[in-house]
Amino acid sequence: MTARAIHPGWGLAEIAGLFALFEAVLWGLGPWVSTPGGAPAAVALYWLAAVVGGGFILFLSPMVLHRDPPSARGWGPGRSRDDPGALANAWPAYLALTLVGAALLAAAAAIRDPGVLSHIRWRALATKLTLYLIFAPIQALAFFGWLQPRLREAITPLLGAGAAGRAAVAALTAVLFGLAHAPNWPFAALAAAGGLAWSWLYQSRPNLVLVGVSHAVLGTMVHSVLGLYTRIGPFYAHPEGHILRNVAPGLRALIGNLY
Repeated sequence: MTARAIHPGWGLAEIAGLFALFEAVLWGLGPWVSTPGGAPAAVALYWLAAVVGGGFILFLSPMVLHRDPPSARGWGPGRSRDDPGALANAWPAYLALTLVGAALLAAAAAIRDPGVLSHIRWRALATKLTLYLIFAPIQALAFFGWLQPRLREAITPLLGAGAAGRAAVAALTAVLFGLAHAPNWPFAALAAAGGLAWSWLYQSRPNLVLVGVSHAVLGTMVHSVLGLYTRIGPFYAHPEGHILRNVAPGLRALIGNLY
């Protein structure tokens, strides 16, 4: 493994900075985007923030500053076939996790609404799943492929690389993943639970594609089967102003009130 270029504690400052940027975009630009007078400037700032944040998470931090190997970041060339996170080695574990999560969500939905199957809007479910398959891998990259390695770098010198260190990394990753879904607290709690399971599994079998697919399936079930809203930030109470409906042409007509 190539030596890191900077002190691992720097990653905590990176997390704080990127989380602040995320919250500023969500709570600051989000409502502004839906305001007719401010929309063009807000949309431009949104895409600027997305490019800057995405470039930092995708390239500058993992590949330049910390020099994460592909086996740690869960994507990119250079992964061998015997890598535990390689698709052929990792998919059974992710499938098992997803099936268990789906069974629990289905049971909760049946308890909440015994006639749940007759109330599912299958076309909306398919659209939701399609959108999730786009956005869930992005979230997986941000939280498990970037944030989690930064936490691991900071925690391992304190707690070691054994079970205690892994548990601390998984717990902190899950907490931050859950908080990113505030103030939709029921959804945030489910996100934290899923984040804990994904984080624990990812540490031994890092594969962002499989995390993204698992997230997409279970997130779709939370919304379309269990019946919980998946909106976050200021859009939790105001779905008509959801930022994703306003930053890309045609997306408003596609997603409607799917969040």
